[in-house]
Amino acid sequence: MANRTVEAIDREIAECKEELANVKGRETEVYTRIVGYYRAVKNWNKGKKSEFKQRVCFEPDFAAAAKEEAKAAAPVASDAPASFIYFTKKTCPNCPAVKEYVEKLEIKHTGYVVDTAEGLEKAREYNVFAVPTVIFFDAAGKELYRAYSVKEIKAKLEAPVAQAV
Repeated sequence: MANRTVEAIDREIAECKEELANVKGRETEVYTRIVGYYRAVKNWNKGKKSEFKQRVCFEPDFAAAAKEEAKAAAPVASDAPASFIYFTKKTCPNCPAVKEYVEKLEIKHTGYVVDTAEGLEKAREYNVFAVPTVIFFDAAGKELYRAYSVKEIKAKLEAPVAQAV
């Protein structure tokens, strides 16, 4: 292995990147935490799979009430989001797909990696508890909505802004 040249290694890397760019139609594995560590859902036992299907996202009552107040007070807007920020983590299995998708959007944006001090501080500032998280803002800098996957981002961007809050 020590006899390989830098050029040969670079050539192999370029070939791998080219192969990866053309990959389509493969099954996506869903990873989530189980008993403190990430594991593919398809490898869980029947009981844990059932628990996973029953999981729901929740918000403390005060957060839901504040959201409802903001929704009632907000004027109906028909504009698309003016900007967004997104949060990723180096070891997150879902982050690369979201990052790749949002980097192609023609909306002003900033990305943060929560493994860094700056990224962790911004995550605290915006109450981000999971990665990937994408937060969209209107022209005034008010949060419109959050999305956690490419599918959710697409749905939010295609839906009218007034319904998304």
